[in-house]
Amino acid sequence: MKSTLCIILTALMATVVAMPASAKVVKPTPKPVVETYANFEAMRIAKGWPDAAAAARLPLPKRLLIATAALTTKDRMVRDPDYGFALLLAQPTSRDATRLLAKGVLMNDYSFGERTPAVLRSLATEAMRGCKSCVAAYGLIHFEGQDIPRNDAVAYKWYRWAAVVGNAKGIEALSLALVEGRGTPKNIVEAKKWAARLEPARRAKLYTEMAKRVVLSNSEEDMAASSDLLLQSMALNPADAGRPAKQLLNLDYAAEAQDKAMAAIRAAGPKADPNALKIMAEVLWKRGTPGAVAEAVSMFQTLAQGGDPEAVDYLSKALARSDLDKDKKDKIIASLTLAADSGYAQASKALGNAYYYGTGVDASLEKAESYRERAARQNDPEAQYLLGMMLLQSTSDRQNDEKGRQWLEKSATGGYPLARAALQKLSSN
Repeated sequence: MKSTLCIILTALMATVVAMPASAKVVKPTPKPVVETYANFEAMRIAKGWPDAAAAARLPLPKRLLIATAALTTKDRMVRDPDYGFALLLAQPTSRDATRLLAKGVLMNDYSFGERTPAVLRSLATEAMRGCKSCVAAYGLIHFEGQDIPRNDAVAYKWYRWAAVVGNAKGIEALSLALVEGRGTPKNIVEAKKWAARLEPARRAKLYTEMAKRVVLSNSEEDMAASSDLLLQSMALNPADAGRPAKQLLNLDYAAEAQDKAMAAIRAAGPKADPNALKIMAEVLWKRGTPGAVAEAVSMFQTLAQGGDPEAVDYLSKALARSDLDKDKKDKIIASLTLAADSGYAQASKALGNAYYYGTGVDASLEKAESYRERAARQNDPEAQYLLGMMLLQSTSDRQNDEKGRQWLEKSATGGYPLARAALQKLSSN
């Protein structure tokens, strides 16, 4: 037994000796703990920070730490600008406090009241020392006209300075001022030159915003410029192409540009933005050609299964179209049925109407009543009205009459005007 144990120990020692000196056991890197809070008050309590009045009396380094969280936390809903700015404006202050204040201005709503001139002086001083965000914040305060008279010319001058020194916010603000002709003559070409300094994803978002501002003039030249900006935005950041594509489809842009937008939405496949899909489907529906309508219906089916009420309405209209064959209508009914089974009242109501009138399906009063009742029980006032009238008109059964009146009363309580009118007529008989 001892000899066996010795052999095992000797083998283990040999293995250890044979291991290269560089070999180390690599421990997995622990994932950082991500703290989430419902709002700043929850964060403040969790961190043990005092209220704003007490926090303003803390030593400056501690105030800067807390103000950073209050003004720059990634989740905007968790920030508290009033709390953060109060800490930065309390005496004594510092250059770091002014620089953080500038970032806070660029990232949040603000109001400094009678202290605005002093804030501007501090920002200007730090701007002269090379603080890029201070330059941009100074321009923003003059553009917003918050607590001081708005001055587009001064804002443009400072935005341009911020852009020259490479501040991204300054570049964005300068580009937007140029496309709008705000504080400077309108110059879309110049705006694009400045925007080109940004990294692609950020530039793509800026192009989309620039396109929104340009299109407001509604001139043919500006419509073309706006369209070009949106197409470039889609090319720069395909992962976020849904945003500019929606805008291209939402307004009266050229069909060629809209076709390119739709190609981008198709390319996104299952990851396509549902809002972009809906807008695209509506554009195709309006075009009215058999191929366009068929593609629109397919998109509306996908959206309806997710509970989109407008998509359900379009599918209801599609059932009445003579240019859709029975196979397509059967698929529409299947999509509406899935949506209804998932609990969407609008789909149940649409099926009730389809079976009641025999639109796209064989008429069935039994199925019509079943689906209408399903929607009515989900507090849909129109479905309650339709079910109530159906019960009142179907037979002379007193029990059905009573149930019908009850549904009409629920519909009227829900604010449906036809139900109130029907009840008044019943009362007068």
